[in-house]
This record gives sequence, structure tokens and C-alpha cells, in this order.
Amino acid sequence: MQTQGSVALALMFCASGALAQEPGAALHSSTVGALPEAQPSRTLHRLPLEPDVPHEAERSKLQPSATSAASEGLLSPFTTGAVISTARASAQSYVGYDGAAAVARARGAAEGRLTDYLSLRIDFEHGPATGTDNRLSVGARVGILKQQQYGIDLGAGLFYQPKDFRDEGNVVAGIMLARHFGRLGLFANTLLGSDPEGDDQSLEMRLGSLYAASRWLSIGLDGRSRINFSRDTKRQGMRSVDWELQAAPTAIFCLGPISLMALLGPSLLRETPAAIDLNRESRIRAGLLAMAGAGGAF
Repeated sequence: MQTQGSVALALMFCASGALAQEPGAALHSSTVGALPEAQPSRTLHRLPLEPDVPHEAERSKLQPSATSAASEGLLSPFTTGAVISTARASAQSYVGYDGAAAVARARGAAEGRLTDYLSLRIDFEHGPATGTDNRLSVGARVGILKQQQYGIDLGAGLFYQPKDFRDEGNVVAGIMLARHFGRLGLFANTLLGSDPEGDDQSLEMRLGSLYAASRWLSIGLDGRSRINFSRDTKRQGMRSVDWELQAAPTAIFCLGPISLMALLGPSLLRETPAAIDLNRESRIRAGLLAMAGAGGAF
């Protein structure tokens, strides 16, 4: 019995020594079968989204072309873009016939970029209005927000019209908005004008869309509505266009820096004849507006 007890004690001491040398071996061997295999850690990664318009660095490297000027809204017949163009200069001109007014119409504009946020602009329009039939507008546009950073293009303009109402000058302030969805561009302008006396005002709203069907062709819809307000008794002695509305499908063909444009659509206006007219009642006229022109960017 003593011998067997001695042998048992010796075996226990040997086992204790082995566990002391490898303390985690027994635990590992007993649990290795129960633990699942190690899984790779999962982390979330933010993938950058491609912008729907070129980055500013890429935009500045683009060569001036009529295609880019059309996309920026500088070649549309009525609406004006919100951003300052990458081109140093752009110009457009339209001529045609307005069936509602039964007279010829002409529109033209030229713009020159001074900085990335400022450009000078001159506009000319010939057609029926209150006062002179030829109206000149000189001023500047400034870019405020860009779609790359803020999700929308926002601009503003300040212009002076030497002759608008009764051959008196008018100051016109405008807000321009634009948003691009891939090839589709949407444009909106609001223009408010007033003479120095403050008794003649005009409000003009412009809405337009333009879709780049190909590199050389853009199609869309462009329109404007203008309302004249007056509390001046001097106006009673002359013809007055109380309000007018034009909206027309538009096509712009771009060939390098040159563009050819055309539009055809309805035109409405309400006119009050001058006091010398025996029939001084206001009348609304409707007809078709057809215009064609050329432009470009350089």
C-alpha cells in the first residue's frame, strides 16, 4: 500500500510540473474544438460619388466651345445662365417675326468674363414695348453659388437700361438659378426694373430647359413673361404693352465655337393704344413667334 501511494503521489507531481510549464495548454486543448473559426473584421468604407458636373479644376481646363456655352445657358433666347462661363467671351443674336405684335423682333447679347465670379454683359432688344422699340441694357453678372459645392447654381445681375419707359432710364436687378441633372439643365431668372422716380416698374420671369441630345445638338423649351406696372400719368400719352408672354421649343446646333439657333412657338401680349387713338381699349393679341440666329463662345 505504501508503494502504491508513493507511485500515485509521484504521478501527480509530474502532471503538476507539466501544467506549470504550459499553463494554457490544457485550457486551449479543451476549448479549441468549441471556439468558432476567427472571422475577418468588418468595416464600413465610404465610396466617393462621381459628381454630375465636372470638378472645378476639370471645368477650368475645358476648351471654350459653343456646346459648353449652351450647357451654361448663355445661348438660350430668353433665359440666362447662373454661373460665369469658362469662355472668355460669348455672343448670341436672334431675329424673326412675332405674329402677335405683327412686327419683327430681334434680340442680341454679348458677355465677357473678367474673373471666375464676374462678367460684363450687354443686351439689345427690338420689338413692341412701352416707350421706345429699341432697348439697350448694360451691366454685370456675378456668380454666387456653384453646383459642385452647394448643389445649385446661383447668380445675380445688375443692369442699366438707358431707354425703356418713356425714354427714361431703368435700373434692373436680377436673380439667376440653374441646376443640371446629367445632360438636362434647368434655368430660372427673375428680373425687377424701376425708373429713378419709382413710379414705373417691370417684372420679368424667365424659365427654360435644355437637353444635350448630342455633342452638337441641344434641344429644350424657353419662355418668358413680362409685366409692366405704372402710376405715371405721362404713360397715358403713348402706347403701352401691359404684359407679354412667349414660350417656344428651341434647338441649338453647335459646331466648335459657333452655334446656330432656332425657335418657334406661341406669343401673347396685351396692348393699350396711345391716348390719341380713338379706340383706346386694351386688346389681347396672339400669334406665332419664329426666330433664328447665330452665336458662339471663344
